[in-house]
Amino acid sequence: MLATAACCRAPPRPAARSGGRVLPSMLRAPTRSRMTAVVRCGLLPVDPWAPTMDSQSVASQLFAVSLFPYLGFLYFLTRSKTAPGLTLFGFYFLLAFVGATIPAGIYAKVHYGTSLSNVDLLHGTAESLLTLTNLFIVLGLRGALRNLKESDSEASEDRKEKSSE
Repeated sequence: MLATAACCRAPPRPAARSGGRVLPSMLRAPTRSRMTAVVRCGLLPVDPWAPTMDSQSVASQLFAVSLFPYLGFLYFLTRSKTAPGLTLFGFYFLLAFVGATIPAGIYAKVHYGTSLSNVDLLHGTAESLLTLTNLFIVLGLRGALRNLKESDSEASEDRKEKSSE
């Protein structure tokens, strides 16, 4: 685990402002009079300007945090009752993909000593769940568009019959 930084330093100011010289005042720690030069990043796990960021750690933390907005999306989509049933199922099935990918990644790391993307059988199986998710979403939307087209054609036929009478 990386320790979170309480305060991250801003990048150094360009030397062009001081006539091409770096003044000692530019290298000092921020004071109350220069608090605007400090970038607060208490939520970030690493210094964003550091040349050696652990990308896997950042990616896993972003992955975990992204679950909450997705659950909110599912909640409001279900509550609106406007999404086709198969499409809604597809969006929920994405959670099955996530639920299967995490243990598969752990298994690949423990038993093969590498990431999930390097173990073809596990990676292919996990990606097939993502393919099914996409298939459910697309077929649900396709069915809804067909139903909408049929109801529009029926409504236009009814209007033609009423206008001819």
